[in-house]
Amino acid sequence: MKNLIFALLFGTLFAGCSREENTPVTPLLEKVDSLAVISQKGMLMGVGGESVSGTAKIINSNGQYSLILDNFKTNNGPDLHVYLSKEAAPKDFIDLGSLKSISGTQIYPIAGNPDFTKYKYALIHCQQFNHLFGSALLENE
Repeated sequence: MKNLIFALLFGTLFAGCSREENTPVTPLLEKVDSLAVISQKGMLMGVGGESVSGTAKIINSNGQYSLILDNFKTNNGPDLHVYLSKEAAPKDFIDLGSLKSISGTQIYPIAGNPDFTKYKYALIHCQQFNHLFGSALLENE
């Protein structure tokens, strides 16, 4: 009985996150500084049946670090956020804000100067249902 209740609850939460569509769908094409230096880069991949693709890059433009999602695409969700994380799971992370769109090129400023040898994952995460959509391991360029 416990297994049935758990399966129903988990299925409801998982399906709920995938079905709702609260993230904007208009593709973005934010301009990246052509002189910016790419320090880390990784390919985004979906997790748990979600469809996520594109490239995540950490850039430095005039002393300001940003995370770039380039050629990005994901399926929609109700409360998608972009994280810079120490792990491939959303446990020890910096929240860079709500996902701006489910596709395109997007820029997320990173406050301060985090240690990128520790914060080496970019994550797309549904906060409302604590559901990871995708991740990228950021490696030195």
